[in-house]
Amino acid sequence: MPSGIYLPTMEDIWDSTQLALDFDAETHKWALYTSSRSPDYNANTAYSSTNEISGTGYTAGGKVVTGTAFSRPGAGVSKYSTDAVQWTSSTLSGVQHIDMYADALAGDNLMVGIALAVPVNTSDGTLLVTPHSSGLFTVDWTP
Repeated sequence: MPSGIYLPTMEDIWDSTQLALDFDAETHKWALYTSSRSPDYNANTAYSSTNEISGTGYTAGGKVVTGTAFSRPGAGVSKYSTDAVQWTSSTLSGVQHIDMYADALAGDNLMVGIALAVPVNTSDGTLLVTPHSSGLFTVDWTP
């Protein structure tokens, strides 16, 4: 299961649809999924509860992400990053995928999918997901 950017959402931003998605908004959410989640970055468009985690300390639909920001770490390069997200006092089993989606938009548009290398469990503990220092994604606009 790879990580990626959901292409239909990006196309809707850039085409005549002109989807008004503000990546810097502080209303986006991260939803947690089991390894049964099979994201299709070419076709999936909206948040789905299918194969979403359930457990103590987790609310269906996920958690709001803060610290969303685009930056320019170099010439012609964009970086998108967020703060870490944590689920405290949680008992969760088999977390292996995270979908970030635009909860404030009517379509709950998918933005980014994050694959975890191995399933993660908590037992009355904290699941802390800290994005890489390179961000959730970087794009070199001048390859």
